[in-house]
Order: sequence, then C-alpha cells, then structure tokens
Amino acid sequence: MGKTMRLFWAVNLPDTIKERLWEIQRQLQGTGADAKWVERENLHLTIHFLGEVEIAMINALISAAQRVLLTQKTFSVQLGGLGVFPDPRRPRVLWTGVTGGGDELREIHRLVGEAMVPFGIPLPGRPFSPHLTLARLRSPRGVPELMVRVRELGDACTHLGTVQVSSVDLMQSELTRGGPIYTLMTQIRLEAR
Repeated sequence: MGKTMRLFWAVNLPDTIKERLWEIQRQLQGTGADAKWVERENLHLTIHFLGEVEIAMINALISAAQRVLLTQKTFSVQLGGLGVFPDPRRPRVLWTGVTGGGDELREIHRLVGEAMVPFGIPLPGRPFSPHLTLARLRSPRGVPELMVRVRELGDACTHLGTVQVSSVDLMQSELTRGGPIYTLMTQIRLEAR
C-alpha cells in the first residue's frame, strides 16, 4: 500500500451556524461531562467517511463522485434538536439533528457511497442517519447532568438554522494530539436550482 490520507465527504457550514452551535456547546460544557467537544471550525455534516485512502486513488475518487453528483441540485438543510447515540442511558455521541433536507442528504450519501465501492471502500454497515456531531462522550462522568441540560435546552434548540448546500466537499482529517485538523481537498458544486 502506498502513502495514504484519511478522508471523508462532508457538507461544510457557514460561520453563523458554527457560532450558534458553539454557543450551545458552551452551555453544555458547563455540566462537566467527560466529553471531547468538536472544535467550532470542525463542525460539519458528514456525508461519507472513507478512512485511509491511497493518495494515488484520490483523483479517480473525485471523478467518480463528480459523475454521480452531476445532476444533483442545490438544496437547504434545517438543523435542530439535540440527541444522543446510542441511547440516553449510555450516550457516546451528542448531536444536533437534521429537521429538513434529510432526504436530499440521504440521496447524496447513497450516490457517493455507491461511487466509492469500486475503489474498495465499502458501504457503511448501518443506515445513514443525518446528524451533526457536537461531542463524543468518553466516560459516564457527568452524563446525568448533561442529559438534564440537553432536555432543558431542547425547546431553544428546535430551529438552529438553515444551511444552503451548494457543494459536497472532500476533506482530509489529520489526527493530532490537539484534535483532528480538517483540510478542504476539493469541492464538488451542485447544480443551481
């Protein structure tokens, strides 16, 4: 295997939405939960995580994704609500949901995922659930307090903003001690409506 890069397809967010989500994260951090909070600049909607990909294959991957996204039109996604995976008793991931535009995101996930299969990148084993990760919980410490705060903030978080999706972005993820560093590799523009 040659040199590799850790890659994923994503929808990046405007700064105004990142700011709003960061404000919610700050309110939840006060609970003392043992969590790794996603940095403000790294907040995004994952379309498809690719993992380690040989650098020599990247241009072909991009071409394959461009072909399947050629006819996809721009659309909007509404963000709202707070929740956890897998369940409130043993939360591992804290997220905000997609309350509108989920069908379009699922379709893009399906198209891009199927386009990656010929390159040895398997389809995910579980159904795609559009969401935006706010934090990963490392232990049960502070979870009861966090869940109380999530419920308290629930009503205030029903409408967190609308994202105009005009591109699907290939991102590089470099893992460092200080957290991941994301770099935009390429943008595939969607057709204007």
